Amino acid sequence: MKKWLGHTNSMVLSIAAVGIFILLTLFLRSLGGFQLDLTAGKQYTLSDQTLTTIQGVKEDVRLIAFTVSTSQNQKLNRDVTDMLNEYAKRNKKLKVEQYDLNQEPILAKQYSVTAASIVLVQGEKKRVIDIGSLFTQAQGSGEGAYQFTGEEKLTSGLLALSSTRQGKVVFLTGHEEIPLSQMTELSSSLAQDNVKTEEVQLNQAGSVPKDASVLAIVGPERDISATELKSIRTYLNDGGKLFMALGFHPNMGSNWKNLDALAADYGVKDTHAIVVDQEQTNTLGPLWTVPTFGSHAITDKLAASNLYPVLSLSIALQAGEQKDWKTTLLMKSSAASYGETNIQGLLNNETQKDDKDPQGPLDLGYAVEGKDGKPKAVILGTSALLSDTEISTGGNRDFVLNSLNYVQEHSDGLTIRPRQEQDFKVAYLTAAQAKTVLAISVVGLPLLFAVIGILLWWRRKSA
Repeated sequence: MKKWLGHTNSMVLSIAAVGIFILLTLFLRSLGGFQLDLTAGKQYTLSDQTLTTIQGVKEDVRLIAFTVSTSQNQKLNRDVTDMLNEYAKRNKKLKVEQYDLNQEPILAKQYSVTAASIVLVQGEKKRVIDIGSLFTQAQGSGEGAYQFTGEEKLTSGLLALSSTRQGKVVFLTGHEEIPLSQMTELSSSLAQDNVKTEEVQLNQAGSVPKDASVLAIVGPERDISATELKSIRTYLNDGGKLFMALGFHPNMGSNWKNLDALAADYGVKDTHAIVVDQEQTNTLGPLWTVPTFGSHAITDKLAASNLYPVLSLSIALQAGEQKDWKTTLLMKSSAASYGETNIQGLLNNETQKDDKDPQGPLDLGYAVEGKDGKPKAVILGTSALLSDTEISTGGNRDFVLNSLNYVQEHSDGLTIRPRQEQDFKVAYLTAAQAKTVLAISVVGLPLLFAVIGILLWWRRKSA
């Protein structure tokens, strides 16, 4: 009787377990696109900008993937198709199609495609994205390691289909500013938003180009001339916008009279004190700071996501009274920081706070708007964050692009963009390794579990 009851209990428990599994499966299926991203940095979670872009698609868009199937790029093709399907799940207007480029040459020719590509088609408009450009070599990693930038490129393509907005950011040169050749990532990001970039040397051109949406002064080491200041003021008085990110020079306190005058036009004073942040001494170094944000459209989404810039060699700023302009704090250093006014001592690695040095927190950037509430300028006490070497660090890229979009009055550009994914590495197995994996997974493990099951059954039967 006991033996019969034991078998009955086992059967009931087995049926209950199967029933629970079925119910759990049906419940998870009812959730539709439910996913849980447990990766560091949320590698598989679509960005705020991407979600906004997808939701903004109002007309049918065909996402046509022309792939080339080989044994070596199956994983890469899967990355592409998984990404397309992830977009399509969030808007029924997005339709995914996949074709083998070698098997559909006539169709590929209709879209002028000769290599593996994604074609975005909306009515008569189309945009082609080279699949090869979605995969970049991971820096400092071994052979076969790559980064997948598909979300950034696809989101940019969708934006370009629907956007008629144009812009141009003109970068001032001639004063040892950071050149565009060292801001290629910034230029590329702006180009994806239909914003052109070019350089201008005012002592040759004579004036800021009339079609410039923004004049950017990034990291000047030498002062601008009085003539250049007059040309810049003429441009700004005629409705132009300013993005100013200060550089560094040992004699900036005495040599930057015209740059200081330009900032003062908008109620911003350059203190010429370099921020020394003692909170960062044991991590990045005392000349680095991770600021906190003020409340502003440029920074609100970044603050909500704890996405902060990482700044180096920053200059403390102060906001003064200005009847025509309103300044809003964008970011400030920690309370443990101070402004080093002894620049020569700083260059000799001799930094120690004295009575002349302002105590933190210190202001590091402002947004400026007119009485009508329209953006006029962004003035920062730091510039290295725009360079290729630092723009991908922390929230630098989003902060810079949000600032440039703000002064251009592109409110939909105040967002969080796709993150760079972690490095991936494709490992190719030899024939012998592949046979070993097949033997272990298909034969070895099932056989092992079968043997364990038989032994357990025999032991219970013997008992």
